[in-house]
Amino acid sequence: MPDKLRIGMIGCGEIAVQTAKGIAAAESAEHVMVMDVDARVARDLGETHGVPWTTSVDEILSNPRVDAVYIAVPHYLHAPLTIQALRAGKHVLVEKPIATTLEDADRMIAAAREAGVKLSVAYHAQVDPACRAVRELIADGAIGRVVGTRIVYRGDKPSSYWHGGYSGRIQTDWRTSRAKAGGGVLIMNTVHDLNTIRFVTGLEVTRVYAEYDTFATPVEVEDYIALTYRYDNGAIGTLEAGSAVRGRDPLRETNRIYGETGQIILANPPRVFVSEERSGLRAGEWQDVPVSSDAPAGGRAAIVDGFARAVLAGQEPPVRAADGRAALAIILAAYRSGQEHRAIELPR
Repeated sequence: MPDKLRIGMIGCGEIAVQTAKGIAAAESAEHVMVMDVDARVARDLGETHGVPWTTSVDEILSNPRVDAVYIAVPHYLHAPLTIQALRAGKHVLVEKPIATTLEDADRMIAAAREAGVKLSVAYHAQVDPACRAVRELIADGAIGRVVGTRIVYRGDKPSSYWHGGYSGRIQTDWRTSRAKAGGGVLIMNTVHDLNTIRFVTGLEVTRVYAEYDTFATPVEVEDYIALTYRYDNGAIGTLEAGSAVRGRDPLRETNRIYGETGQIILANPPRVFVSEERSGLRAGEWQDVPVSSDAPAGGRAAIVDGFARAVLAGQEPPVRAADGRAALAIILAAYRSGQEHRAIELPR
């Protein structure tokens, strides 16, 4: 078994810069090639990391030194490029969201199964030591039965974001388009939070009601959305997200998980309150969630390393394609709810 997974990159835009650093820092991965249709950014990232670059998808997928590809392209291209890579026999780590439709997500999952290769999504919770510690506390009953969750995102994206992202590295209009992006702040930003809450609680959403609109941004996608949803254990979740919230969030409100006997704040570090001593926690006071001091750091390197280690061992990645599909299903139900002005049931 090789000791490093050789990874090529398809897409050299904004988030790819951070992931390239993650590949370089990951113990079980090696960066071997980059590709982008924009020769300028492909050359830049290739030269920065000392690897060959190309503008041809076929060239990177036919390279026998490439064992796997990381794909970071506009959302609507996730499915076709992932399926092309899978059919070429490459393992794939694709950026969030997995796709823009469940049909595309299912096609990607089927293609991975048929090719006998691994497909994963670049979420962080499953490889983050703090999130794993929170998951263990909840599973141990430290806060009792989960009765509620809250997700809050209050951003104020500059007008330049919609055509150049935060860095301006590539100029493009895909973020403004509902067809190309799949949606706005919900699918672009809080998809990470939905995956995190699902991972740490182990709960599945069964019904969603949402309202959303575009108030302050000249784009097709929503810049403000509110969701209420039910979980399979009866708990209630809420989500509030805005990408044009002037002044952002001076109180720095964070996501929370409420239990019958305590609650957890998903801050950095996470904080926990329990009303009864359990899991080594003191009752009646706020305290940091205990995280092993020798646990590896999270971030992009952990995402890459978790994926690479699993592939090398012939195991399922920490983030499964099914995890990406589950988060997408919530998002699409929310968009449908907002369009039809009714609650949407998710299939069990």
